[in-house]
Amino acid sequence: MKNESTFKGLSRRSFITRASGAVTLPILFNGLPLKAFDGPALHDLYNVEAETDRVLVLVQLNGGNDGLNTVIPLNDYATYAKLRPNIAIPEKSALKLTSGAGLHPNMTGMQQLWEEKKLGIIQGVSYPNPNLSHFRSTDIWMSASASNVNETTGWLGRYLNMEYPSYPAGFPNATMPDPIAIQMAAVVGLTLTGLEHQSMGIALQDPETFYRLVSGTDTPGSDLPSTKLAAANITYVREVQSKSMQFSTVIKAAADKAKNIETYPTGNRLADQLKIVARLIAGGLKTRVYVVQLGGFDTHAGQTDATEPTMGTHANLLQQVSTAMTTFQRDIEKLGVAERVIAMTFSEFGRRANSNESYGTDHGTSAPMFVLGSMAQEGIAGNSPNLSNLKDGNLPIQFDFRQIYASILEQWFGAKKSVVKQVLFDNFETVKVIKGQTTSVGDTPSVSTQAFTLAPVAPNPVRSDATVSYELHAEGMVHVNLFDNLGLHVATLVSEYQGAGPHTAPVSASPLPSGSYVIELRMGNERAHQVMVVAR
Repeated sequence: MKNESTFKGLSRRSFITRASGAVTLPILFNGLPLKAFDGPALHDLYNVEAETDRVLVLVQLNGGNDGLNTVIPLNDYATYAKLRPNIAIPEKSALKLTSGAGLHPNMTGMQQLWEEKKLGIIQGVSYPNPNLSHFRSTDIWMSASASNVNETTGWLGRYLNMEYPSYPAGFPNATMPDPIAIQMAAVVGLTLTGLEHQSMGIALQDPETFYRLVSGTDTPGSDLPSTKLAAANITYVREVQSKSMQFSTVIKAAADKAKNIETYPTGNRLADQLKIVARLIAGGLKTRVYVVQLGGFDTHAGQTDATEPTMGTHANLLQQVSTAMTTFQRDIEKLGVAERVIAMTFSEFGRRANSNESYGTDHGTSAPMFVLGSMAQEGIAGNSPNLSNLKDGNLPIQFDFRQIYASILEQWFGAKKSVVKQVLFDNFETVKVIKGQTTSVGDTPSVSTQAFTLAPVAPNPVRSDATVSYELHAEGMVHVNLFDNLGLHVATLVSEYQGAGPHTAPVSASPLPSGSYVIELRMGNERAHQVMVVAR
């Protein structure tokens, strides 16, 4: 490159070596900063035996969300009101979930999902000897370390580095042409830091290039600084980085392929991000982890309105969370991908049980987490906080956050316990966060009737071709049909008289859009079904 001699110490080779492991500058998609890290398929990442197309959306509530005003302890309302007389949500205003718990009145969408059995709540999540510093506690959550250990690698970064020590060489590839995860932010978090303190990701730094890519224009950006040398340096960085934007084409293809069906609320930063996530998932991107975030939860003062505790900063934030996540759920349902997606909220800590004189709350310890989706285990894990058993004004801990990490890895992604132990440094008892504690689509058992046995579709998910296998216990007329997730007939695979014994039927998924499908085998009055997932 002709300019390399001008920028000593910033050659193409050294730049990509340093930058390809970290996503440090924002790249815009519909006006939002986008950063992506790539790698091999997620089933390799989590060491599962069968590939899944399941997606995890992490929703980070930055600043420390006040759990007591989010999930209100109706079973001990008198003590709750006494501890925070100036900010307590009126009992009659709480959205009742159970006899012991209610949601903030601005979370009507989440209440609807609760009634539809698509919302799970995990009470009292924190860790032993919690740290009340935003920065330190966030590091602990991102590294999954004990509070007395200054771990400088991230829990996902460690595993990525152990499995793929040569990363980023060789990626993307035919097996995994898409980013393995996408985070909507300006910088990479500690979560993705590898064993050698490198970020296991691809740098997508230019804030203009990606916007030009998805908008179909090559007009140069107009945001260069006026100083000639600074402009030249930035131009060089952007030129080098544009060479490493290897996922741009596939991301644009996914963005162009799908359109949101639901109307997302305006003026809602979280909704803006989730709108993009829904579009990319439905567009067939193989990305398995999305990280979105909403700030403003450090409510030391003015958490509630001075005259109306159901209004104020925190109420507005919770309304944004509720409407954004509910709209997202409705959208992915209409887009036909809801069974593949789970969303989980977390915050670096909760707030103290007592309010302060500034109509706010100070840094505390435990707080609830939400798990949301069609496959989320509905209900409440744990109990409403014991407000009579405070320690230094803080709520008792019921679950270590690493238990929730382990639960998601095992139950959603199908990670082996031995792998989870390496990632989290120890064994952690899991909590039921997924319906049926299923692990992957490949784990679906065979279905037997008196007339036949229908095996799982293989492979599953399917990219191009798959096989339906079944065994007839007696001869007879056999019908094998393919339906979409709305119950509409897509194709007839078998319709003939067959003899007893094993049989197979091919399935071509090439013309099918991504999504969930159902294989039905019918013989006489007996029917059986298996789910097939098409993933691009």
